[in-house]
Amino acid sequence: MRRTMTIALTATALLGLSACGGSEPLTQEQSREALLTQEDFPLDGFAAGTVEEGASDSEATDALADFPGADQFSDECTDALESVENVGSKFTTQSSVDFTGDDSSATLIGPAEVTVVVASLEEGDNPLEAVNALSSACDEVKIEEQGMELTINFNEVDGDAQGAKISLSMGGQAMEMVIAGREDGGNYAVVTGTGVSDEELMEVLDAQEEKIADL
Repeated sequence: MRRTMTIALTATALLGLSACGGSEPLTQEQSREALLTQEDFPLDGFAAGTVEEGASDSEATDALADFPGADQFSDECTDALESVENVGSKFTTQSSVDFTGDDSSATLIGPAEVTVVVASLEEGDNPLEAVNALSSACDEVKIEEQGMELTINFNEVDGDAQGAKISLSMGGQAMEMVIAGREDGGNYAVVTGTGVSDEELMEVLDAQEEKIADL
């Protein structure tokens, strides 16, 4: 089951980005300072992990490499997914932290998790546009895997943010992964979540944005 989740996890893994107040790009030190801490995090039952620092230096990769049923995705959707996967390599500064829920059975792949990323981009297109494009570029996909049918849907996020919602269902079980972010002056605060609602993720995004504005 975990292997069938690869595409959704890939799409969320590099997007811990969200909006920052101010018009000057954040330094690496500022991006870390602006991250939500255990005390700042607005949802109950979550524990903060280790802060990861530094923009990704990984080379562009194929989002659907070795994914079962990759041929079911349209060319437009494949291009959109690859754009999302390679977002992390575009940032000049970046800090991120995972908040993990205390219920190990909250989702099909384990506890609920929210990743918060504060990042900065000195020049170039807003990478959140690539995330926003998923809902229009990707139609519903149905994949036969191990005698069961996996259905993947891509929808818009409910809330005041750019992003996408990836819904997966298989064998009567369902799971949603949400990516949402905002941009201001080349600074980003993006949050991704599994096992949390759109409303809860917006609450985290609002808290992260407020902390950035207080720098």
